[in-house]
Amino acid sequence: MLRSCQAQRPNENVTDWVIFFFDALKNVQDHLMQKLKMKGAENQLSPREKAIITFIGNYPGCKSGDIAKKLGIPNPTIKRILPDLIAKNMIERHGAGPGTNYSTV
Repeated sequence: MLRSCQAQRPNENVTDWVIFFFDALKNVQDHLMQKLKMKGAENQLSPREKAIITFIGNYPGCKSGDIAKKLGIPNPTIKRILPDLIAKNMIERHGAGPGTNYSTV
């Protein structure tokens, strides 16, 4: 965008580039705000919930049984916590049934 504006020298109009630049800044700000909101929500999680999110972040595509086995948390407890984390938009569910796996947002 900047290059196309500069191609019109000496009477270049950089308005398009300035708009592009501010749009990019707004996009970065939106992403940072989303991360800050998620961090605030993470501070309100139990140690088990934090451990689950960390595990899923380190092993995207993992299944509930993998999480239970590696963290030493009973599988029914994992299956109770996962929907809460999905509702809080901290993890995503992929698939259904035995092939269900999880990743962080």
